[in-house]
Amino acid sequence: MSNERIRGSYESSTPTHQQPHHEATEHDAVNNRFIQKREPEVAYCLSCHAQFSESLPNDIILHYMNNRHEPCCRCLYCNGPMYRYRDSKDNVQYYHDCHRYKRFLDAS
Repeated sequence: MSNERIRGSYESSTPTHQQPHHEATEHDAVNNRFIQKREPEVAYCLSCHAQFSESLPNDIILHYMNNRHEPCCRCLYCNGPMYRYRDSKDNVQYYHDCHRYKRFLDAS
């Protein structure tokens, strides 16, 4: 009799209803802030004096890979060439990739 009482109280304490399922809408997958069109950011190379897009990190690599540049200084770790450019916020930035330099992927 005590087992029935325990089993009965256990069964009554467990919820028998499930959470309501909400239907997906077209706004669940994509938020407007992720699909807004942005103007590409433009950088200015201080070596060749050309402008290039810096919207993606690959844009910077392509600029220095496709054109021969005079380095501004050398990397302390691998002694590879480093290049300066001004980003879209007018801050001086440096481009260098030790891995690419050691594998002879960048023209220098």
